[in-house]
Amino acid sequence: MRMLYHALYWSIGYAVTLSQFKRALADYPGTDLLYLVNTHHFLSTLLSFGLLGYIVIPYILYHERTMKKRVAMLMGACVIYYALLSVNTYVLLRYVEAHFSNLPPYLARRVTMFSAAHWYDYVIDPSIAFFIYGHFISYLTIPLLIKAVRDGYARSRLQQQAEKKRRQLEYDKLALENEGIVKDLHFLRQQINPHFLLNAFNNIYTMIHRKDGRAADTLVNLSTLMRYTLYRTGNDFVPLSDELTFINGYIDMERIRHSRTDAVSCQLPYASTELKQWQVPPLLLVTFIENAFKHGLNAVYEGGWVRISLSTNPSEGRLTLSVVNNRPETPPAPKEGGLGLANARRRLALLFSPQEYELIIKDQPDQFVVWLSIPLRHVGETIETTKRTYEHAHPMLTH
Repeated sequence: MRMLYHALYWSIGYAVTLSQFKRALADYPGTDLLYLVNTHHFLSTLLSFGLLGYIVIPYILYHERTMKKRVAMLMGACVIYYALLSVNTYVLLRYVEAHFSNLPPYLARRVTMFSAAHWYDYVIDPSIAFFIYGHFISYLTIPLLIKAVRDGYARSRLQQQAEKKRRQLEYDKLALENEGIVKDLHFLRQQINPHFLLNAFNNIYTMIHRKDGRAADTLVNLSTLMRYTLYRTGNDFVPLSDELTFINGYIDMERIRHSRTDAVSCQLPYASTELKQWQVPPLLLVTFIENAFKHGLNAVYEGGWVRISLSTNPSEGRLTLSVVNNRPETPPAPKEGGLGLANARRRLALLFSPQEYELIIKDQPDQFVVWLSIPLRHVGETIETTKRTYEHAHPMLTH
């Protein structure tokens, strides 16, 4: 299609210049000189357009260069092109002078002017420069402008397509990364339930082995806790009141194992309806509490203790958990598993940005301290892990 447009445009151009030269050479008999001059003009213009439009100008303008170098190259190209046109015009006029007699005034004046000119006249004589410009360069302006507009549009389209492709590749990459994050979260939640149940059944087994009559109540409490873990923890966030009810049930189950009333100190807010408007990750807080019982109070025969404190600051939208437990004199032998704290760290990193949460763990000689601060999510606030991670990684692409 482009070839057809070119053929149509240059055919019209040939016909227009032919009619112009026919009027200029009307005093000369015959058509040989007319077609010679017009064909020479047509071929010179066509070759100039191909050289400038497809080679020189793209080479100078469409490559990475400094502005100073680009201007210098353009000026050099103009000087060389003007010199070539001057030689081309001189050759044509000398040929016409040698092969045609009784030239019409239009050509006779140009032949005399170019024949008598010195080389420097091509630089300082405006008559020669105006003739070369009017005879050739003026006819190149329109086609070069048309090509410049077309090239600009084509380059703009290519840049838009490249940017769109880059954004798509970036989005696909993030989508794959976030898909892996979602799978990690699901995997971690699947590990939490068996880990908690394993410890709970071990507790009940110990009570049954001791023939403790409270084992039945503990089993009922455990069924309530299991119902929560099975049916209420499938999302990234759950109501804070539900999580507090679960934590209280877990602590009550641990209290039954110990006769000392001061062994467990617990300060938790009441699971009121007001707390239903806030959300926290399910089974995250209880991981640190469970770890305190397992490696503190339950790891010694006597003298063990656990201190739990949980507070909320609705005005700042923060939750703070502090868990401190005794350190046994003899460290317990390593057991299979140890998934609790590792899973908790991993979930924190997946659910929150590093600026959103703070986890401090201190392994001191006489006690083990955990301090955690996380943001509370409002129930009406829908936050998807994929969207949140994408916005943290590329904030400019989300606006």
